[in-house]
Amino acid sequence: MSEPSPAQPLSSWLRPSRPRLLAAVLLAAGAFILPQSVPLEWYPLNHPGPGLNYLEITCAADVHGEMRIDYDLARDGHRPIDTIRVPVSPTQQAYTYTFPLPDAPITEVHVAPPKNGSLTIRQMRIINRRGEEIRRFPRDLFQVQRGVTEIAPLPDGLKLVATPGAPDPSTRIELFVPIIPEGMNHRNLLRCLLSTGYLTLMLMILLLAVLFVFHRPRSWRDFLAHAGFLAALALCFSAVGNRGLIRNSICYARYVPPVPSPGLSLELDVASTFRFPAQLFWDTGAGMSESTSTRATYEPHDGLQTLRFALPATPVKALRLDPGDSAGTWTVRGLRLVDHGQRTRLNLPLDALVPIREIAHLEAGPDELHLVTTDGAKDPITEFKPAVVTAISGQLTVPSQP
Repeated sequence: MSEPSPAQPLSSWLRPSRPRLLAAVLLAAGAFILPQSVPLEWYPLNHPGPGLNYLEITCAADVHGEMRIDYDLARDGHRPIDTIRVPVSPTQQAYTYTFPLPDAPITEVHVAPPKNGSLTIRQMRIINRRGEEIRRFPRDLFQVQRGVTEIAPLPDGLKLVATPGAPDPSTRIELFVPIIPEGMNHRNLLRCLLSTGYLTLMLMILLLAVLFVFHRPRSWRDFLAHAGFLAALALCFSAVGNRGLIRNSICYARYVPPVPSPGLSLELDVASTFRFPAQLFWDTGAGMSESTSTRATYEPHDGLQTLRFALPATPVKALRLDPGDSAGTWTVRGLRLVDHGQRTRLNLPLDALVPIREIAHLEAGPDELHLVTTDGAKDPITEFKPAVVTAISGQLTVPSQP
């Protein structure tokens, strides 16, 4: 009876060779091309830095349902995973929700109120990890997209009213320029390196365990040859596992945002009984006159609205604000300096104004500035404090960023 032929060594399929390495690289390259719709931008870092952005919204609903916030990144259209969903219930109390945003350029933002109900928004803005405001979304930036009856002004915010029976009510926020986190490319590069490194190490440990089960290295050279081959395999397929993160990071790094027009504007969120335009005067060294002023017209309601005054391109020595050309009341809930991309450059204190003429009452609280003119006032006048003018002038000399 003939002896059976010796079995082939079990470690032969682990033996390093150029054909095996080439086959592994080609297989990994093919798998890398496959789509991966996983939000891998959420991979955490030990020290993420202050540039990460958060969306903060203070709101209340009047029905049971779901509020939805959709955002589009620098890709082709919206993906279902790029959505924030919040269950809501009827309440008179507005609650503040804060959501982390991905390290990516956000090119569109949509807000959907609950079906067959309304959503009252007291405040909606983008902040960083330090709590500093990056951008604020006043009512006039909301636009009806579908299934929304009106965007109504309120004394302290706005209300999105869904059309009864509308299957998918939604509004769109005008961004002007994308929301791009500061230091985005650096953090995404670290995520790619750390995530791929961790996955490579895990795969390497598994492959080494398999190697030692089926093969006992004959020498250090034999071990290093096998280990190097397995490390190359682990690196190839860890890149496949992180392909969504890697491809997205490359896409974001290549994104070129539009450059906004130069110049800054002064914005005031006000609820007012004035109907004649407000007027802002400035002094750049030659005094104040009609030629060195700009006007902002009030909307015909007493709810919250945003007045915008374009500022000169040169530093100013004084600023004067006339709230109206008649008697009335004025409640300011926000005062800030923005660029033409609607990005907040400087939040100003609510006590920035001092009364000059025909002002009976001017008091600043933590959340609002309340102004009342004298009876029969024809030209009430306020001025900005010197320290506030200095802060504004400092921003006028800073170039806008893309």
